[in-house]
Amino acid sequence: MATVAEGRFGPALASAVTTAWRGFSAAFREFPFHISVVYSGSQQLGPANLLWPDPTGYQATMVGFPYDDVDAWRGPYPAEIFIQQLDKVANGFASSLDQLRVTADGSRKSTSPAHRLALEREFGIADAIAIHFRSVANQMRFVLARRAASAAKSSHEAAPSFQQLEAVLKDEISLARRLHRIQSLDSRIGFEASNQYYYIPADLSEKILNCRYLLDEWLPEQKRKLDL
Repeated sequence: MATVAEGRFGPALASAVTTAWRGFSAAFREFPFHISVVYSGSQQLGPANLLWPDPTGYQATMVGFPYDDVDAWRGPYPAEIFIQQLDKVANGFASSLDQLRVTADGSRKSTSPAHRLALEREFGIADAIAIHFRSVANQMRFVLARRAASAAKSSHEAAPSFQQLEAVLKDEISLARRLHRIQSLDSRIGFEASNQYYYIPADLSEKILNCRYLLDEWLPEQKRKLDL
């Protein structure tokens, strides 16, 4: 690992990069692995997967069309455990990436332009991974909150669900914007050889519009129905 890191990023950054790689590996150990999750989950699309105001009724299909079929996404994991594990993966990648950025800033003067460029691309990959897993957790929260809001019989019961829906929508907009910037600079992001692109920047733009509609029109209408 040290040899590879030094060859790609230079001697000044090699130790910090290997430390980050170990952090990424530890974070990924928290992934809620199951074959149903791998094939049916929305982690391939991340923020590019749209959110729906009503249940679609569609079943998730193999790698790339998850819809809102969250019970297929999570496999044998209870929903809250599934969300917790995805948060652990996302937080672990984000934390290790933040530490690497701090070290890289302090080593900028001793790092060549080629090594800095390679490191920026490494930042993009790690950030994209954290974004994907955080978005899947968000999407699961959205569907669960949508169910709870729909089942609520009073404004008192519905209020927490509406608050969570609003928080998720705002975060998904932020994640889609971040990933759009990353993908626009690195065509490896979102690409998969057998299916070609899982998503392109335009899909992330669509997700932003999708969330803005839900936030600005759909959610206020749901609140009005319960006089919130």
